[in-house]
Amino acid sequence: MGKRIYKFMSAQYGIGNLENRRLKLSTIDDLNDPFDLASLDTTDPAVEKALEAVITRFRGKTGLLCFSRNWDNLLLWSHYAASHTGLCLGFDIPDGPPGDEYDIDVHYQPNLLQINGPDDVNLGLVTKLLRTKHESWSYEQEVRVFVKLNDSPDANGLFWFGFKPGLELKEVVVGAQCSSEDVKAVAEVLETYGDAVKCSWAYMRKDAFLLVRHEFPPPWFSAPV
Repeated sequence: MGKRIYKFMSAQYGIGNLENRRLKLSTIDDLNDPFDLASLDTTDPAVEKALEAVITRFRGKTGLLCFSRNWDNLLLWSHYAASHTGLCLGFDIPDGPPGDEYDIDVHYQPNLLQINGPDDVNLGLVTKLLRTKHESWSYEQEVRVFVKLNDSPDANGLFWFGFKPGLELKEVVVGAQCSSEDVKAVAEVLETYGDAVKCSWAYMRKDAFLLVRHEFPPPWFSAPV
């Protein structure tokens, strides 16, 4: 048994990822929270120095993919899928580590982690740092997949991770405000996947602040462009 995780993105990047069957890997320096890998009280200079040594080990050597456990979060659609005009890609990942990659669920808490001194900066602490964020981020319900950067970056300095059994594309949810042009582009590229990938459309509930999935496109889909 595996688990389903979701990646939100704009229609432009989503269509490109579907065409090329890959996702862009982030590095530690790409993350938008300065407390990532720094969720530790470093008022002790020795602890701060030991932490920086740990972060240096990861910088440039480890990439990550950030997912959510849920597809229907209104804020994630707004923040990461271009105000509901983008896509949400659903992937299955295995329960156990498939190799060099491993996934963790992020934990959210109100305060920084506390340790006694630099001797406590060990592998166990690193694992906690990788999965600890401030509680204000809890709406993301984040799952992180960490990947060793064994390959060189492309001409633009970017790292990529291809779709494969350890990261198997299973579904695409089209945003509630995705344009008809982008919807048609998604439909065309998904034809190359056959029956392996299910496509659905996000609809706004008429009686609640909620999204629901339908297997049929919105009424405007067949309207003239």
